[in-house]
Amino acid sequence: MPRIARSVSWLVGRTPLVDLARLSPPDGGRLVAKLEMFNPTGSNKDRAVLGMIRHRERTGELRPGGTIVEASAGDTGLAIAMVARDLGYRLVLTMPECRSDTRCNLLRALGAELVFTDGNQGMAGAIAEAERLVRQMPGAAMLQPFTNRANAQSHERTAQEIWEDTDGQVAAVVCPVGTGGTAAGCIAFFAAIGAPVAVVGVEPAASPVLSGGSPGPHGLPGLGAGFVPDILAPSALHEVITVEEAEAYAMVRALAAKEAILGGPASGAVLAAALRLCNRPEWAGRMVVAILPDDGERYEEHPAFAEDGEGTA
Repeated sequence: MPRIARSVSWLVGRTPLVDLARLSPPDGGRLVAKLEMFNPTGSNKDRAVLGMIRHRERTGELRPGGTIVEASAGDTGLAIAMVARDLGYRLVLTMPECRSDTRCNLLRALGAELVFTDGNQGMAGAIAEAERLVRQMPGAAMLQPFTNRANAQSHERTAQEIWEDTDGQVAAVVCPVGTGGTAAGCIAFFAAIGAPVAVVGVEPAASPVLSGGSPGPHGLPGLGAGFVPDILAPSALHEVITVEEAEAYAMVRALAAKEAILGGPASGAVLAAALRLCNRPEWAGRMVVAILPDDGERYEEHPAFAEDGEGTA
């Protein structure tokens, strides 16, 4: 029987698991990676975006031929551009003027209209502009991933895939925390089926908001928004692990060198946290799944891929 996807959106999800035997400690936990870079645009954001757009369709906020307005210069923006083009929506993305020309070229190739805001105002300025624009555009809608519970609901499928593909052997899932959707979705799924799986959140040590610290700049794109997302209750996490940039970058290089997998900076941070778990006596012999959210090819100029870890961000 032919197995042909109807369109690119049908390829979102069902990402593979792979044993990281060369990185797993000999007498520790069994480290397994879920490769979210196998999604069409190379990140776990494809899941959330598709889920949020479908939710806006069901509620009637987004109608055929409508417009999506969002503030994003990262993987979320690229995911929205892909899904919006595939489903026939106009997309307007706002972002600070200090941007990556390469990323902008990719967004434009997918049909996104880019609106640049004052770089000194950061993402707060871009969000404010997106909110202003959506009020002026009849039939336009924002996805708002930090507050949209459809984001978390889409990641319940992520947890379900892990549960099914490990035959229920998973003991812990280590999640990146940016919008909070991945962690919140995993928590909800495992609670619903009554499985005692520990969901661990990962955030930058330089911006340890989930851990009760203060927000700050950092070099781990996709992690650490600088505030606690509305869709995630930190108290529901088994624990939160903070990771230094240098440790995350070292793990990006180790993942490539030892397992031949190119992950991005956020993947390095999640892997570092998962490996820390695997080295604890209480996790010996138990399976720890690290959700690796991003593709390294998009970050080839990032410090993580410099031999000394001191490249140009």
